[in-house]
Amino acid sequence: MSTDITKVRKDFLCYIVDDEESIRGILQEALGAAGYQVELFPTADLAYARIKEAPPHVILSDIRMPGMSGIQLLEKVRELSSDIQFIVMTSHASLETAINAIRLGAYDYLHKPFEDLADVITTVDRTVEMLFLQYQNEQLLEELGHKNKALTSLNARIAKEKEEVVRINTLMSQLAKVHDVNETIQVFLDNVSQLCADEKVIFLRYLPAYNSLMVSHASKISIEELRKTGINLSGIEPKLIMDNLKNPQGMAKLSELMQQVFNVKEFLAIPVETKEEFVGIIVVCSDVSDVSVRRVFDSYVQIFQVSYSNAALQKRIHNMAIKDPLTGLHNRRYFNDKLDEEVTRSRRTKMPVSLVYMDIDHFKKYNDQNGHPMGDQLLKMVATVLQKTSRKNDVVCRIGGEEFVLILPHTDSRGAAIKAEKLRRIIEATKFPFGEKQPLGMISMSMGVSEYPSVSGDAESLVKAADEALYHAKQTSRNCVALAAPPPGFKPDFEPIPVVSADGQRRG
Repeated sequence: MSTDITKVRKDFLCYIVDDEESIRGILQEALGAAGYQVELFPTADLAYARIKEAPPHVILSDIRMPGMSGIQLLEKVRELSSDIQFIVMTSHASLETAINAIRLGAYDYLHKPFEDLADVITTVDRTVEMLFLQYQNEQLLEELGHKNKALTSLNARIAKEKEEVVRINTLMSQLAKVHDVNETIQVFLDNVSQLCADEKVIFLRYLPAYNSLMVSHASKISIEELRKTGINLSGIEPKLIMDNLKNPQGMAKLSELMQQVFNVKEFLAIPVETKEEFVGIIVVCSDVSDVSVRRVFDSYVQIFQVSYSNAALQKRIHNMAIKDPLTGLHNRRYFNDKLDEEVTRSRRTKMPVSLVYMDIDHFKKYNDQNGHPMGDQLLKMVATVLQKTSRKNDVVCRIGGEEFVLILPHTDSRGAAIKAEKLRRIIEATKFPFGEKQPLGMISMSMGVSEYPSVSGDAESLVKAADEALYHAKQTSRNCVALAAPPPGFKPDFEPIPVVSADGQRRG
């Protein structure tokens, strides 16, 4: 049975540790209004000094502060107690530091500035719920201990219940260390298989875009054996699909799959869903008739759904840090990191890497004539073209306004120029809305191409060369591709290994 955290908030004390008075004030108002006890500290030193007098249940602390840092406070708190839960507060710029803090024992993290204070309350509620469940488990263990002393006839039953609690706590402990969605699913399946006497367990992920269920994870059976194994939902009436998914035990298509692939007639199928989405279906290749096993299994499912939501949230937060919210392409931050990585790889492998800078011609005029909503729509359509025409290992980014960039690993300048010209022609030939009203009578793009190591000596000069080539393209005729040339006296870091270009010719 789930716990209504709103009824127990008043019993939990939260420390807010941040050197920004405005942050402390915002959090005090939000958490206080929610019913929590709140104490504020401008420094970690003051918070640590207070802990022995009035230990909190939850600490929300910034990472970087004058004096003792948030990480140092976390380490000192862990030396005092493992019961005090720690939530680090950070900005996108210190996402890696926040993740390291979680590895050191922090329960969760929040990004500043807060987009929605409801998310802060949700995070604290989730932390308190975990604490509350721990307290309940401790009380249960204590009660079981008393029963063992008073009722010798119930020894076997109490031992069984203790085993259940240990299993549940073990799963909780394992999942608390995992922050990846796929790893969360696999840890859960492995624990379920162990619980069910090493029975085969699969996870069917729901793919609404393909109107199907596909096996994405498995335990006690190689996932390679189950590639492309799934259920096509197209034969089910659309308005009944979700009813079938939420009641998989009676789904005829699932029964057919279990008999044909696993040769079993009796199985246990449980739906998995979060507040945001229907995730998929867990299937155990047996009926799980043992009452004790089923009880633990049901607890496993509840824990898994919470852990999955946490992992999915962290993934969304990470994507927000590296993705452009309008087009879904990678942003400038990701581009900078990825380009450094690709140039370093190029030095190691002796294979060239090229850069294509792109700019939509007369985009300001398009915005002025058609309005910013249509301008946004055009940016999204161009982004889609770039994604669909790129190789799997190409990196497509939007780096600002109407500017896009392609990182082309294992591609020399000529191959990149051929790629850019094909892309320019595709954009030119695509019938974008109101393109005929543009000065060139269509939507077009100007492009600048540079390459490492033949044209530039590092990531910074690679960007500069591509940007200058783009500027040259826009200053000449627009809707064209300009190729950067090496500066006078330039000497490449190395002679690149010959590559096969887009025209099929091998070059060095």
